[in-house]
Amino acid sequence: MKYYSAFIVLIIIPIVLLTAESPDPETRILPHIILEGNNGSYANGKRWDSSILQGMITLLVYFDPDERDKGKIFMSTLEAFEKDLDFNQFQTILVVNLKATLIPGFLIKAAIKGQVKDHPKRNYIFDNNLVLVKNWELDNNEYNTLVINEESRVIYNHSGKWKEGEILIIDSLIRSHVRR
Repeated sequence: MKYYSAFIVLIIIPIVLLTAESPDPETRILPHIILEGNNGSYANGKRWDSSILQGMITLLVYFDPDERDKGKIFMSTLEAFEKDLDFNQFQTILVVNLKATLIPGFLIKAAIKGQVKDHPKRNYIFDNNLVLVKNWELDNNEYNTLVINEESRVIYNHSGKWKEGEILIIDSLIRSHVRR
């Protein structure tokens, strides 16, 4: 096990960080999106505009409420970011895919309002009509995690359940970009 961890730290992480430094043909700049009205909004009901992605490193999690358990393993890393990182350079956005679940929207929105109070550094967004799934090519009915650079370019994309070592990679990637 310690050899596996050493392999990840010494080989895999530097490769990921090097490839994340320059635009790669496989990375993509996310198209501009506005969520308002029936399409979605911030948890407080105000319009959300993806132009806020520009100029900051962003951790964006887009999830089906039925798949939220896939992200539990990542919560301690998210909490560490909130303690350690400069939120003038970094932001977290959690987007709830309300179309992907049978849970009534009003129940999810009520639960999220409590989260907003408990975690003021997190931006909670509701996507009511799969707008981001369709326009950003995210996986529907899944737990998606993206790291987005200052140019709104996706530099890391993960969908589904986390595997050993992946959280360490995303942690190192974000921290290396925020410290610049």
